[in-house]
Amino acid sequence: MATAPLGFNIDAPRWDQSTFVGRLKHFLNITDPRTVLVPEKELDRAKALVEGCRAGLVPPGSSREQLLYAKKLYDSAFHPDSGEKMNLIGRMSFQVPGGMALTGCMLQFYRTVPAVVFWQWVNQSFNAIVNYTNRNAASPISLSEPPPCWPAGSPSQPWLLPTVSISP
Repeated sequence: MATAPLGFNIDAPRWDQSTFVGRLKHFLNITDPRTVLVPEKELDRAKALVEGCRAGLVPPGSSREQLLYAKKLYDSAFHPDSGEKMNLIGRMSFQVPGGMALTGCMLQFYRTVPAVVFWQWVNQSFNAIVNYTNRNAASPISLSEPPPCWPAGSPSQPWLLPTVSISP
């Protein structure tokens, strides 16, 4: 394995961000659904490695690939503003598997009005968790703000129900 160069900057973009392909590779890297399955201990080790690298304390023998993988895990699981570990459901790497499961349920269980309302509610709740998890943590949010917003958004779709005709 190659060792990390002395001037290695872990926060420098891995791909050219001025091109579409570079931005796409970056997005695909941090939203990789496989990172959802990584154990908590490995995420904590990745955070320690990234923070150590930022402080100039790269463990001897660390390869560039190891540092980049640690950065991938760090970016996928820790909030960029606060540095706190994000909840699993709200991580961008959970969007594909979580969204697919919800979409499948909404497509499968559409035959009754209560089922449609329930799955719309679950979907809205999922979206609220994602939005809260990926909020701008640099701007403080009071604990009184999210509760009134969630019910205001959750029933926003059922008003369409009277216009929908469901044929058996």
